[in-house]
Amino acid sequence: MGVLTILLLVSISTLGSLWLVDHINQKQHQQTIMGGILLLAIGEIKAAKGDLAPVAKLLGVPLTLTPLDQTDASKVEQARLQQGQYLLDKLDNGSLKVQASVRLAEVDYVLTGVFNDFRTTHIRGAATLIRQLLQRDTRTLSELIDVYSSHYNLPIRVLSEQEAKTFESERGHMTAPDYLAYYDMDGSTGSFYTYLPEAKQVIEMGPILFRQGLSLPSVLVVIVLAIILTGIAVYWLVYRFEVNLQRLERAATRIAAGHLNSRVKVDSQDAFGRLGDAFNRMATHIQRLMGVQKEMIRAVSHELRTPVARMRFGVQMLEDTTTDDYTQKQLHEMDQDLQELDELVDEILTYARLEEGGPILEFKQANMLDLVDQVVEETRRRTDKVDIQWHSQTVAEDQIFSDVEYRYMHRAIQNLVGNACRYAKGKVWIEYSFDNGMCRIDVEDDGPGIPEKDWQRVFSPFTRLDDSRTRASGGYGLGLSIVRRIIYWHEGQAMVGDSRWQGAKMSLQWPKSHQL
Repeated sequence: MGVLTILLLVSISTLGSLWLVDHINQKQHQQTIMGGILLLAIGEIKAAKGDLAPVAKLLGVPLTLTPLDQTDASKVEQARLQQGQYLLDKLDNGSLKVQASVRLAEVDYVLTGVFNDFRTTHIRGAATLIRQLLQRDTRTLSELIDVYSSHYNLPIRVLSEQEAKTFESERGHMTAPDYLAYYDMDGSTGSFYTYLPEAKQVIEMGPILFRQGLSLPSVLVVIVLAIILTGIAVYWLVYRFEVNLQRLERAATRIAAGHLNSRVKVDSQDAFGRLGDAFNRMATHIQRLMGVQKEMIRAVSHELRTPVARMRFGVQMLEDTTTDDYTQKQLHEMDQDLQELDELVDEILTYARLEEGGPILEFKQANMLDLVDQVVEETRRRTDKVDIQWHSQTVAEDQIFSDVEYRYMHRAIQNLVGNACRYAKGKVWIEYSFDNGMCRIDVEDDGPGIPEKDWQRVFSPFTRLDDSRTRASGGYGLGLSIVRRIIYWHEGQAMVGDSRWQGAKMSLQWPKSHQL
């Protein structure tokens, strides 16, 4: 479901709520007046000793009397009737049934009136009932009006003398049951004025709502409701958006970590569903390409190793059967070339294994000082032309241990140290440090260094620079590429800079703890 659809539904719900609130308020107002008129008629019915015909004709409403114990009203409803309240009930045909309690001859009855709608006939009837009540009762008009307006919620009041003067010229046309009606400009509200000669006063019945406009409280309630609905809808959309993004992120992270069989769960056909399908197709294609690449590299490597092994065997046999110095020298160089070719195949396989989606690494805590010391000792045994020194000011146990894949981290450090020894004039310096949760190894040499413009290019596979760092110095252009991939799988980075002797400085930095 789109944002526009949700906003449209919220707008429709808001307008519908406004109409419903106003409609209910209007109906409740008119129903209150109907109940008050029925209560007003009780005095006349008592005076007529239960004769309903005059009052029914006066109000234009069918009336019935039923003994209280014979009605279907509940005990709670009967208690409300006996307390002088009235009951409202909506009938199936849309009419309103109003019930009130009447006591006649020491017997409690229920007076029932059925109102189809609110008519001006009810106003004439109410004016007549008030006039008849005033003729029978000893109380003043103001006292009677106070009782019915406060206890029965009838909108009736006595006009002040100043207000009544405005109707002096029209009293002949507004003596009860006649009245004068005044309506608002839009016809939504009406007030009715009638003159009672017995009290020589004018009363106002109203204002009575016929068609209610939008009141401020209603508008505020509906606006708050609309805001809540909009907030819920937006939260739902954002929540779905976040959940789908998390699924996509988890799948992408797993694929980046080497789990090429990871896929996004698709359970809808919306925009995210289509994106998930596209992502899964892409992942399948990548997995197929990586599989083809892996098989091709393995096949080529195997096909290369077999003839290389045969050639080395043949060269070694020739070396054993000839005594010519020149031939011996040529055969020895051929054997060296074949040895380099064999090592190159190993380097290609290692790089391909690291690049093809990532090996499944087993991270364990390792003492980095012991690891560096092991690499240094191994390198010293292979060369005596370079002075290799290493140092670390970090000796705290919680700082020298790190989560690493020992075999690959050993290979990365060994590549850096071997690379430094290959190009150094006479010094190689190694240092281990720890800062802010990050482990770091720096390898410096006093060789010709690397130009700053080549600092990033040096990590690309098969890259050889134009200066003294060339094939003549050894290597195949894969050592630093392997280092970069190893440190990448350790969630770290490899960096290049200038050493203190203006040579090259290679650095590895990775987090102490590996996040699974």
